[in-house]
Amino acid sequence: MNTRFTATLFACSIAASLATTAGAETIRATSAFGPNHAIAKDVYPTIFQKLEEMTDGRWTGQDTPSGLVAPNEMSTGLRDGVTDFGPLLMPYFIAEYPESALVSELSMLGSSAQVVSSAVTEYIVTCEPCQAEFSRNGQVYLGSDTTPLYQLLSTKEVRTVDDMKGLKVRSGSPFYAAFIESLGGVAVQMQSSELFESLSQGVIDATFSSPHEIIANRLGDVVKFATEIDEGVFNGAAVATASKLLWDRMDPEDRHALAAASQYGLAAGLAGFDAQIKEVRDQNLVQFVEPDAALIEARDAFNEQRLAGAAAILEERGVTDAQTKIDRYTALIEKWEGLVKAEMPAEELGALRDKEIWANVDFATYGQ
Repeated sequence: MNTRFTATLFACSIAASLATTAGAETIRATSAFGPNHAIAKDVYPTIFQKLEEMTDGRWTGQDTPSGLVAPNEMSTGLRDGVTDFGPLLMPYFIAEYPESALVSELSMLGSSAQVVSSAVTEYIVTCEPCQAEFSRNGQVYLGSDTTPLYQLLSTKEVRTVDDMKGLKVRSGSPFYAAFIESLGGVAVQMQSSELFESLSQGVIDATFSSPHEIIANRLGDVVKFATEIDEGVFNGAAVATASKLLWDRMDPEDRHALAAASQYGLAAGLAGFDAQIKEVRDQNLVQFVEPDAALIEARDAFNEQRLAGAAAILEERGVTDAQTKIDRYTALIEKWEGLVKAEMPAEELGALRDKEIWANVDFATYGQ
């Protein structure tokens, strides 16, 4: 009798578990950069695991790493509900997101990806014109990541300013395009998914990217050198962006759960980037090159000049009262420099971001 009762309880437990899973709402995500990228390997799996935990299984997610929506299609893909959740690279759509992409013009600021990504997220969440841009495009902003420091990944060795002259270099934002041109190179705008083919066919000679791209985009067969210029970070990726059509299906409690879960995922992705760079170094997949002093001096001079002229550049793009906004973002960088500890675990950083940024957000009205 007891055995029968235990077996019945076990069967009921399995049935209840299956019912919960079967009844869960599934977010259709598109990480867009392929299965080897940290977004697919670290960010989105962590987000959806945390989301299931925080909603008691009411919500889960399924990622399509590539093929469904390309990075340069993400804005309309989210707006039209082709995908529910994806990474929006704001510099790819600079005319649509001039206020939100302000941070990309300040890529030289901040000491670490952990600091910068947190400051960017708080800036956009609390920026009314930025929120209006996402609303106009049928999206809800839930957080940004930031790459590690950008280096010059190239098919031939680059050590000096003279080596840069005439070099065709892929750029992911106007900031990097301007830097390339200041050194006498030729800036070529393209998305990272096109890098392998473009490098292998000689369309470009190099890319300004983080070395994690050597693994994420399988560039090891075409990139031979990484010149350690340390030229800022790419901070224009709103990796956790939801379609408004998805947001409208969620109640305020579950919206907060998705926002909070996103912070843990974004923090996990930053750790994933670092792990991929360590793998590149440990396996000697490329030769790391130390630039000469003149190239570093040229970098510093460019950054100083670009920062001094940032307000004028941004106002030409339609940003109003740009210097005040630059000052606010700079203050947030300083705030997060004080909050983020060296070697902070991803779990701790995710919790800190939720507490500092999202705890006081009204999820009945946010994203509306």
